Amino acid sequence: MDRGLVVAILNELLTLEQRSLAPRLLESTVFVSDLSVTAFSLVQRMAQATRDHAAALTKLILDSGGSPGPRSSSLATADLHFQELQHVLPRLIADEQAVIRKYAIAAQRLSDEPRAAALVTRILQRRQQDLQTLRELFPAPKVGAA
Repeated sequence: MDRGLVVAILNELLTLEQRSLAPRLLESTVFVSDLSVTAFSLVQRMAQATRDHAAALTKLILDSGGSPGPRSSSLATADLHFQELQHVLPRLIADEQAVIRKYAIAAQRLSDEPRAAALVTRILQRRQQDLQTLRELFPAPKVGAA
């Protein structure tokens, strides 16, 4: 695969990491009640993992002869202030699902690039584990339940 294409895919993933909701929750003044203390610990771990993922992607981009794209952030997260964390968890779950879908596609696209595929697969697996833990903490409401 062309190195430029590998770098472009890795930069797309780096942008996903930079726009991830978990670190943004920690930057905002989200309210943590007794109901969401366990979730807050998970969000803290997810935010650290996001920073680690971004660093690993940046290193691989540089090692591949590319340059990391400009820092990106999402304005769609400006409304997180003063919300109870428990009420934001469905949004975090949806964000993780979207990121996982994009990582799965990237893993397929990079399958003939062993180093890139290994990193992307490792990050994908970590995000899948975090999503599973989120779903255990905040199960989806049953349809038709009153």
